[in-house]
Amino acid sequence: MLIGILSVAGAATLLGLMPTFQKQVMVDGLPMNSLMLYTNLIITLVSLGMALLKKRSLKARPIQMIQAVLMGTVGMLLTALLLNTSYLYLPVGMAIMLNFLYPTVVCVVMGTVFRQGFTRLQLAAVASSIVGMLFLAGKGGDVQTIGIVAALCSAFTYGGYLIANEKGPANQLPIETKLFYVSLPGTLLYAVLAPATGTLAAPSQPAGWLYVLASGLFTVGGYFLMMYGIGRMGASTSAFVSMLEPIVSTVFGTVWFHDPVTLGMAAGGVLVLVSILLIAVDGYRKAQKAERA
Repeated sequence: MLIGILSVAGAATLLGLMPTFQKQVMVDGLPMNSLMLYTNLIITLVSLGMALLKKRSLKARPIQMIQAVLMGTVGMLLTALLLNTSYLYLPVGMAIMLNFLYPTVVCVVMGTVFRQGFTRLQLAAVASSIVGMLFLAGKGGDVQTIGIVAALCSAFTYGGYLIANEKGPANQLPIETKLFYVSLPGTLLYAVLAPATGTLAAPSQPAGWLYVLASGLFTVGGYFLMMYGIGRMGASTSAFVSMLEPIVSTVFGTVWFHDPVTLGMAAGGVLVLVSILLIAVDGYRKAQKAERA
């Protein structure tokens, strides 16, 4: 159990630190297309290297490959694009809190589309997240509407990505193989888009390469640590520990960029965290009930 907790906590920390480094390198002048190319390329190469090192097969049935590519296009590529856009218009902590409405998105989709219904805790979580979103959308500091919209949309795209990670044949693939195909669309797209639009560039400062490297390695490292931790202690328990991610993002981003924090933004962040906690508790209760059955 301890190893599982440390793994998920490590994943949450890596994924929580990553947005600040991504924002910093863009603030320093690196075009978003270049950042996306370098980040996706690192993920693709690391996944490929791990697959070869562990002698994992890269073979996939056509339906598995199609799902993995769609997951990469919507869940990884589009989510990253939306979040990186929101960082330019919002404080990092606020953007991440809005993105962390995705557990509510997953809850609503699973309850309606997949007809799983809703528990009282889930309904309370939905209500808490909506009120929290309204607080976060209130004016405070350097906040622009386009950033709020981009961050909210990222919650929907990432929510869809999580659902696809539970449903469908691509999940029968080894983690390394699946992540390779998931990251491939972004790598190929930006390998063409960045040069074609004249936005292929190197970071303006040597430290920028460290931020770029951290963006890619923290992403792939966080993914593998999270999957390992879930395998050791289950998804429901992992959900509690993974709440460390938005806290790390908010605190680290606020300290790094000296972002202003209003009372409304703080209240909104707390309500979003409460909604995540409620959904995690609900999942834990369901898992415990299933074990007793």
